[in-house]
Amino acid sequence: MDTNAKTIARVLVDQLEDLEYEAVPDVMKEFVAFLAENKLLGSWREIEMHIHKAWKEKYGVSKITVVSAHPLTELANEEIEKLAKGADIVRRVDERLIGGSVIRIDDKRIDGSIAGTLQKLKMTLSK
Repeated sequence: MDTNAKTIARVLVDQLEDLEYEAVPDVMKEFVAFLAENKLLGSWREIEMHIHKAWKEKYGVSKITVVSAHPLTELANEEIEKLAKGADIVRRVDERLIGGSVIRIDDKRIDGSIAGTLQKLKMTLSK
């Protein structure tokens, strides 16, 4: 099934590439119907994994999580959307960060928060 899952994932990613946002739900309904008709719903997890891999190969990133101390500005949101075309973008506010943000891009973590900087300083001073 691995080869089929890869092929199915690549076809879906290619189908979604030039679609308007509003058309995505219809394509996804057709996709789920295709999986059901071909008795592939039981392989959904494997197919989903390959979708993320295909998306990452095509666009460089599949999921971004931005946790910031304050809500992002409209300009910041627009820039993230431009830089990460098609990626699943999650935005959260966590006031415990004091300032700055923590960004996770797929499996990479970038801590630019004041709380993170203070934690690094504490670790350095305790050595």
